[in-house]
Amino acid sequence: CRLNTGRTGLAKLYIICGHGAGDPGACAAGQTEADNVRTLAARIKELGGSEVNVLDTGRNWYADAGINKLSISKGSALLELHMDSAVETARGGHVIIKSGYDADDWDKALAAGIAAILPGRAETIVHRNNLANVNRAAARGINYRLLETGFISNEDDRNIFNDRLDDIAHVILASFGIGSHDDIEPSPSAPATDSDGFGGTYRCQVDGLRVRTGPGLSYAQAKDANGNLVCYNKGGEVILDDWFRSADGYIWGRYTGAQSGQLRYVAVGKATGKPEPDDFLVKV
Repeated sequence: CRLNTGRTGLAKLYIICGHGAGDPGACAAGQTEADNVRTLAARIKELGGSEVNVLDTGRNWYADAGINKLSISKGSALLELHMDSAVETARGGHVIIKSGYDADDWDKALAAGIAAILPGRAETIVHRNNLANVNRAAARGINYRLLETGFISNEDDRNIFNDRLDDIAHVILASFGIGSHDDIEPSPSAPATDSDGFGGTYRCQVDGLRVRTGPGLSYAQAKDANGNLVCYNKGGEVILDDWFRSADGYIWGRYTGAQSGQLRYVAVGKATGKPEPDDFLVKV
């Protein structure tokens, strides 16, 4: 059975980042597994607040067998973050739990959520008995699972991981019943700029491009009059004004919602200093 032991605390979700302490993990296209999962863990913490406890990211929890001495609050979950690596065509995210254990509601929600963002695995919940931390957690009665957030060796998975980091963080939080803190202070950004050449009609090149209430990833996703989350899909068009801002690594454009009359913001593309062919929105 899956039990929880240890001292009482506030956090519902404890997170371990894979590799680290000199071990980069899997590497591809100038990225490392260790860095990527630490970036994700930091964002989960920002959005989840006090209900998330990211454990020491300066250590390698596999190499130093840290789970053997770990205490977490009763009723909490332990999540270890990784990225897979294999042939370049292999892709998709999945959840690993101990062989012989039944997947609980957290596992099922997490597997379904990560597969929706990072599809490709035939099995989204995998049972293993030959992974050290899986076995260590089981021996301690800790409710543990390992999450592979896609294949770092696959270009599509890398792009999804980088471009939809917030979506992945939201899925993880929601899987454990933790609401995101969308009202947190936005990340620092460059001053707003007006340019006669920026405004105009833009066509969306991706699906699920979120519209936000402010220019940055920390702002809440905008909702329509019926309470539905607003986003643009591939082929959709939006008319932006001449205002733009650089924040969180992206260029943000602005428009006024036709029904709400409120200012709305959308990421045009990465902040490279010039329009790019793979921008989310391209001017037509």
